[in-house]
Amino acid sequence: MAYVDKRDVLARIGTMQYVMIELGCGNNKMKAEAIGIDLVDQPAVDIIANVEDGMPFLPDASVDELHSYHFLEHLEDTGRLMAEIYRVLKPGGKCIGAVPHFSNPYYFSDYTHRRFFGLYSFSYFTKKQTFIRKVPGFYNDLDFRLKRMKLVFYSPFKIINVFRKIYSLIFNLSPFMQEMYESTFSNILPVHEMVFELEKV
Repeated sequence: MAYVDKRDVLARIGTMQYVMIELGCGNNKMKAEAIGIDLVDQPAVDIIANVEDGMPFLPDASVDELHSYHFLEHLEDTGRLMAEIYRVLKPGGKCIGAVPHFSNPYYFSDYTHRRFFGLYSFSYFTKKQTFIRKVPGFYNDLDFRLKRMKLVFYSPFKIINVFRKIYSLIFNLSPFMQEMYESTFSNILPVHEMVFELEKV
C-alpha cells in the first residue's frame, strides 16, 4: 500500500511516550498533538494514506489513543478499519470519536457519506454488550469495551438548542433512556451526532 510520511513521524513512533493518531483530520486536527492521517494532503496531515487499504505502516499494539471525528461514515468497509484500529491499539488503548446519527437530516446531504450509525453500531465490535437489544457477535473477533456513548442534540437554529439541551439531559441519563429515544423518538427529535469511546480489552 502506498503512503507518504510527510514529516517522518513513523520513525519516531517506537520512541514516543504516548502515541495518538487522528484519522481523517483534514485541514485541522481536533487534537493538535496527534499524528494526522488522511487520504487528501492538507496542512494538518502528517501521513497521506488511504486507511481503507489498512494501516500496515503502523506496528501492532503501537498506539495509545486513536481519534476519528466524522470520518467513519465516509468508509465503504467500516468493519475492516475497526479491525485495523483494534490491531494497532495497545491493550487498554482508546478509540474516541463522533459519527452522525441516522436521524440527522444533514447526513443525507453529503454524497460522500456511505454508512449509517445508530446506538447499536459499535456493539458489533464488543463482546460485553451495553444495551438491552443484543446484536450478533460472530461477524468478527474484536473485543472493544464500550466506555461511553452520548447522543448529541444540536441544531444550527440556536433557539431550538435550548430545548435540545433538555433532550440531551433526559435521553443520556442511561443506556435504557438512549434505547427508548432511538426506538420511539428518533423520527421526531433528530440527533446531530453520537460521541463514542471504545477501549481495547
